[in-house]
Amino acid sequence: MRRRSALVAAALPVVVALGAWCGWASGFHRTSGAAELTWVVSTVAVVAVDLVVWRRRSLAPASAPWPRAGHGGSRRALVGIAPWLALGTVTVAWDVLGLDTGPHQYHLTISALSQAYRPLNAAVLLVWMLVGVGYEIARVRAPGRAGAPAKAPAGPSGPASGPSPDEGGATLGRGAGAVVLVPHATAAATPALLLPQSPPVGVAFWIAVPAAAVVIDLVARRSGGRLATAEEFVRFVSTARWANLLLIAAWLFAGYHLFAR
Repeated sequence: MRRRSALVAAALPVVVALGAWCGWASGFHRTSGAAELTWVVSTVAVVAVDLVVWRRRSLAPASAPWPRAGHGGSRRALVGIAPWLALGTVTVAWDVLGLDTGPHQYHLTISALSQAYRPLNAAVLLVWMLVGVGYEIARVRAPGRAGAPAKAPAGPSGPASGPSPDEGGATLGRGAGAVVLVPHATAAATPALLLPQSPPVGVAFWIAVPAAAVVIDLVARRSGGRLATAEEFVRFVSTARWANLLLIAAWLFAGYHLFAR
């Protein structure tokens, strides 16, 4: 109990500083020099932490590999990762369909909405940085590899689709350090075909995505090894070197696209 309290006390300043950084960096609109600089700083910070984790390798390894024999095993590996694949498919589908927007209406992609709403932009930056650190921790904790070096210090990404000043016929401006959406006066000539044209609904969806990931992870931890936790899923899909490098590249590209240009 004392050790846990000490860890919480030590982590609290880091959490506060990270939240403050994300909140401040969210005030810069993409394609600006400040936005590119803050993305570079964020990336360097994540890579630095990953390097520390990779060099020390002092994290306790996972108790057992996944898929586990007798609990689904390799025969049902696809079933074990099915919830994560479903979540990823729904997320990517929404982001792609978010481009289906009537004239002079803003897209419901994560990059467009995060640029329109500063709190969402800060939250997305926070999630992106945590994913980068969590990915390296998951790989270092691979069962039976406590002393082996990880292959690379970085992480994967979420969906990457971005706004531009003319995307959806809307313009982004800044006021008092905040990102605001300034729609054109012309009304939409035709409605979108697939997704609801309500930015609050889009924001709610993107908030629900990480919430669903947390729920899937909690359910997996109580499944007796039949379902993969988030950590086990990351290790499972990044086993091959090419997959690891591809996920790292995707994480970097997503961050650049979401927060820099």
